[in-house]
Amino acid sequence: MKRKWLVIGGVLLALFWYRTNSWPVVAVVNGMPVTRFELNSLMYEKVGQDAVEELLMSRIISQEIAKKKIKVTDGEVAEKLKMLKEQIGSEESYKQALAIQGMTEKQLVGQIKMQLSLEKMVEPSTDSARLQQEVGQLVQSLREKAVVWKVLTRGK
Repeated sequence: MKRKWLVIGGVLLALFWYRTNSWPVVAVVNGMPVTRFELNSLMYEKVGQDAVEELLMSRIISQEIAKKKIKVTDGEVAEKLKMLKEQIGSEESYKQALAIQGMTEKQLVGQIKMQLSLEKMVEPSTDSARLQQEVGQLVQSLREKAVVWKVLTRGK
């Protein structure tokens, strides 16, 4: 009987790992496990609302980009990334800037693609400040129009 429960537990653990690509225990301190659930709860308390809002905005913007069939080419993204790197200076400074932002190059490329898509949704302008203001207004209007149902946790 005990062996049966060990096998079931092992299968569940393997299934958890397969589905999440992580283990349910992130560390063991003096024989006591620190669980992924504890880590997730702490992270949610610290940065949860900001992270949720960022995910919501990303989803809202992505849906609008798809709805309007906005396309950004890899060449456009590469050109913008090249300009950014030139503004920063050296490759070392670029890598430091990414590290300071806590961002990978893949994440930066995703942000660049989203920014270029947003810029294609507003009136073209040679005035950078005006363009950014219009993009900001567009994002705000998308957020206001979006239907979002939030699931509250722990009475929040």
